[in-house]
Formats: sequence, C-alpha cells, structure tokens
Amino acid sequence: MFSRINKADYTYDYYHPDEVSAPIQQKSSQFNPYINNEGTTMAIAGDDYVIVAADKRLSNSYSIVSRDTSKICKLTDNIILSSSGMYADFIALQRYLKARIEIYRSNNKKDPTLDNIAQLLSNTLYQKRFFPYYCFTTLCGKNKDGKFVCFGYDAIGSYEALPNGAQGSGNKLIVPVLDNVIERKGKLTEEEAKQLVLETMNGTANRDIHTGDKVEIVTLRRDGRISKEEFPLRED
Repeated sequence: MFSRINKADYTYDYYHPDEVSAPIQQKSSQFNPYINNEGTTMAIAGDDYVIVAADKRLSNSYSIVSRDTSKICKLTDNIILSSSGMYADFIALQRYLKARIEIYRSNNKKDPTLDNIAQLLSNTLYQKRFFPYYCFTTLCGKNKDGKFVCFGYDAIGSYEALPNGAQGSGNKLIVPVLDNVIERKGKLTEEEAKQLVLETMNGTANRDIHTGDKVEIVTLRRDGRISKEEFPLRED
C-alpha cells in the first residue's frame, strides 16, 4: 500500500497500487464524414413554366456558415437542379453531372433530355449508396414532349415525378401547403405560383431556424427564358 500526506491536517490517505496502474479510459469519438447544411428547396411546375426556389442559408447545427450561397444549378437550357443537405456533396454531384452532360453533347451533338438526366441522376446516386452523396435533390425542367415536370430524389436515387414538391429542413412545412392550395385552385398562373412560393418560404423561415436570409427564385418558361430573382427572408 502507498500513502500520501494531506498537508492541511497531516492525515494519511491509503490507496491500492492497482488504482495507480489502471489505464485512463479515454472517450473516442466516431468519425463522421457528413455535415447536414440544411436549408429548404421547393419547386412548382405549371403548363408554361417551372419555378424553383431555395433559401441561401447554410447551417452547421446551430451555427450559420453562410448567408448567401445558392442551392440551385442550371444543367442545360431546359433543366435545373436544386438540393438541400451537405453542400460539398451537392457541388461534387453537380460537377459530375455537368461532365457527363458535356460527354453526351460531344458524342451526340445535342443536349440530353430531362428523362435522360433524371435516369442518370438516379443511377449516380444509387451507385454511391454505400457512401452516398448526402444531398436531397429536385430536378426540374421541360421534357421532350414540352411538359414541365419536377423529379424529387432521396439520397440513394429513388425518385418520382410530381407537379410540385419540397426538400430539406422545411419540407414538412411546405408540402401540406402546396397540396392544399394547388388541390383547391388547380393550375396556377406564373404570378400566383411565384406568390405562393414567397409566402411559403417566408412562413418556413419564421418557423425553421435552418431556413432564412434570402430566397432565390429561378423561373424557366416555355419560350426558353430563364429569370433569377432574390427576396429577403428572416435573418436571425
């Protein structure tokens, strides 16, 4: 047994040698390669347009990483990609898709159709399913029949075609509103759809801490014109 003197009262404390030689247990943290930068994206397809919108805030837990980062990417003149989730994975995914589109153009002397890119995106996400791109994407555009369509994806490539939808941290707040309003009113004009986007994104920003700062709205029209607008959202 070892002993030590407490200088304050000159008493002795006794402890066993095993207590000294026992190794210190350290807590090990498991490596996680993913960060969810959150945010909200949404899309509405009409007869003569498709509107894609996304907020410009990037978050990391309760911290704001950026207040002015676009989550929308133009792939071709008729196709737009948006995503929430891990921003680094979204950048890597859009670079890969753009490279594949350039190869297709070089080989076929034309742009791939919306259905081509929809299947390519699904295959790309699925082949990475064991170490997936941590992003939740929406692919929108005009197909070969001239109809505007939105495709919503999960992280491993499952997708479906819908007239409207939302992804990200505000998904559960936006989708019921879209279903309710569009089911009651039917087809919306471009101005009505744009106003609905602004109202739902503002409402989401007031209730979701990961959505805010600005909303970027990109509109693709039947004549091929693409317009981009920004509007302020809650900044705190």
